[in-house]
Amino acid sequence: MSAKDLSPKSIKRHRKYPKFICPSCQNEVEQQYAYYLCNTCQQQYPIIGGIVDFRLRSDRYLSLEEERAKAKRLLEECETSYASMLDYYYQITNDVPQELAARYKAYQKNGPNLAKHYLTELQINEKDIVLDVGCGSGGALISAASQGATIIGMDIALRWLVICQQRLKEQGIDALLICADIESPPFAQNSFSKIIANDLLENVYSVDGSLKKISELLKPKGLVWVAGCNKFCLGPHPTTRLWAIGYFPKFIRTKIVIWLRGVDSLRFINLISPGQVIKVCQKLGLHFIRRSPKIICIEHSQQYPLVDRLLIGVYVRFCQLPVLRSLLFKFGPVFEITFQKD
Repeated sequence: MSAKDLSPKSIKRHRKYPKFICPSCQNEVEQQYAYYLCNTCQQQYPIIGGIVDFRLRSDRYLSLEEERAKAKRLLEECETSYASMLDYYYQITNDVPQELAARYKAYQKNGPNLAKHYLTELQINEKDIVLDVGCGSGGALISAASQGATIIGMDIALRWLVICQQRLKEQGIDALLICADIESPPFAQNSFSKIIANDLLENVYSVDGSLKKISELLKPKGLVWVAGCNKFCLGPHPTTRLWAIGYFPKFIRTKIVIWLRGVDSLRFINLISPGQVIKVCQKLGLHFIRRSPKIICIEHSQQYPLVDRLLIGVYVRFCQLPVLRSLLFKFGPVFEITFQKD
């Protein structure tokens, strides 16, 4: 990777994209050569590999400096292809066991197929301005490209946006990617008609605070699709593959995960439930219009290990039975809820 590839780039703007604002003081920012500058509070936001970094803090796994270094390492040290970047990422991420890494990679690669369902649920069209919060490696962005909507991918992890950017490039998709914290977004209120929050709430600092910001960013009558892992899952929890792990007190849960997985992969994970999400959203003026166990696409399930393929097949069949669907929403591994803003 040449120095030119790492140099700041002019951020593409589209007439339909919402204006950037300063996450710190909420005033407008303007682009300089290598960063965006807030003339009010003088906060600078660097452009790294063509992606604006609007974060005031990093995620809980790495500091801002460590995270930016890891993102640059992905740009500099691995072959420039989505598949090689994804493999290399898990090679240099020492807190993800190999067994789980294989499952996580299969999940990422299957992202566009998984997204088809909830994009239909949101009824996305060419008039929409859509924010994918926690977009990761860009599965939903790829699937939404044919809908004609204005799509923005946002994630607090710059390292994942670097991988996402390479994936979109290979697909010939031009999308705006922004590195930002959902609790301090670089957008004004009422900026988006549709918001996707897939696997987001487990990884934020504050579930309540993140949902509050999502509600503020959403236009009146706008839709938000929320999906996540269920704390009260009786089967294997998607993050750890351990059965009923959410029922254990934290100190016992930590010992079990370290004993069986070698590292506490739940140390920064919020264990959430569909009931908790509905309760918080209703207080924020978001009422649910549909709720169900998360619909899983099995079109490309051969990417998963055999045990997972068998469990996914059983899960999909159970989701088709009305009585079991209700139970799976409460006690299944993953749930989805579509909300509308008042």
